[in-house]
Amino acid sequence: MPWWLIVAALVVAVLGALLATGLAATHLAMVGIDDEGKLVVKPIGMARLWAWSRGVDVPLTSIADIGVSKVRDVPRGLRVPGTYLPRILTAGTFRKGGEKSYWLVARGREVLVIELDGERYDRLVLDVQDPHMAAAALKAEVARHHI
Repeated sequence: MPWWLIVAALVVAVLGALLATGLAATHLAMVGIDDEGKLVVKPIGMARLWAWSRGVDVPLTSIADIGVSKVRDVPRGLRVPGTYLPRILTAGTFRKGGEKSYWLVARGREVLVIELDGERYDRLVLDVQDPHMAAAALKAEVARHHI
């Protein structure tokens, strides 16, 4: 079998998996609080591969702000490393103007946005099942830990 046929098959398989993840997935991020009082963000399924990441964990005390925004209103920048297919999949690390953001978004119109202080990332942009409910729950947990 010619080498180029193997390479072509591999490229088609990777692109197929990428499109399947972006088109089939409704949410790419799982968000929670661990026993040590840290926010834990984990990519779901193939998002781990496309984001080139196992996830992020940060102390609740590093959270500066939590909100919900439309995807188009959140600055993205250049991906380093990560994956970006317009309106289908945005996953990984993105840099813009000295800021570093971690994205896990698949076709989401509204996303959970978490601003951080003194951490590896300045912003987490996450496509979760219910961003408004997640934001309210996280705000309550952060307030409980700041007291």
